[in-house]
Amino acid sequence: MPVDLTLLILAICLGAVVQVGIGIGFSILAGPPMMILLGTSTAVPVLLLLNTIVSAVATDPRVVNAERRSILIAILGCLIGVGIGLIIYPLLSEPFVLALTGCLLLIGLATSLVPLRRATGPVGFMAMSGLSGLATVWAAMPGPLMVLGLMAKGHAGREVARLVQPIALVAYGVAFLLHGTSTLPLGPQLWAFVAATVFGSLMGRVVGPYLPQRLVSVTIRIISVLACALLFQRAYVMA
Repeated sequence: MPVDLTLLILAICLGAVVQVGIGIGFSILAGPPMMILLGTSTAVPVLLLLNTIVSAVATDPRVVNAERRSILIAILGCLIGVGIGLIIYPLLSEPFVLALTGCLLLIGLATSLVPLRRATGPVGFMAMSGLSGLATVWAAMPGPLMVLGLMAKGHAGREVARLVQPIALVAYGVAFLLHGTSTLPLGPQLWAFVAATVFGSLMGRVVGPYLPQRLVSVTIRIISVLACALLFQRAYVMA
């Protein structure tokens, strides 16, 4: 197996561990090497597919039953955002879309650092979910926005890691189906990506409960900053 492909598979596995353990991180860790190796047009649908698999493995039915209302609000907001994103995307240049997604993420990150007198209400939470849906279609990177929205709603970091999975499952799955599969690599390469994703997701379920609460919250914010930097860098290179 070529060295670059081996490194990509390791990045996919680590990204799945982090995604399941803290709620975000897969696209940030696996996205850059995948885009370099496969090209952006191929990498985005592959990222959407693998993110869907991560979320499916990580989704806990007990969490869905316990937080059904919040999850349904988030899913509705995401789907509205995905629909709007599909309408707007052809009207905008890709660098502008990437930069705008980065700005939305930066605003969400800044909001999470400001002490709130009360948790975000249903309307604000749905708006944040809609922005996450936009980012799903535009950049295959909605995780930080959704996680920051859940934190603004008053959920702790460890709760967020579990709550975001069923929401992401629907958002990524729908975006993947709408994006199309014609550019997916076929054969052993794709199956190796899927196997690494499943293995990393299972490992994330094992280590996730043992991660300290403060570490989870801090890591979420650090990965959000990295996501912002990645989006702005991609926008600058393509401009």
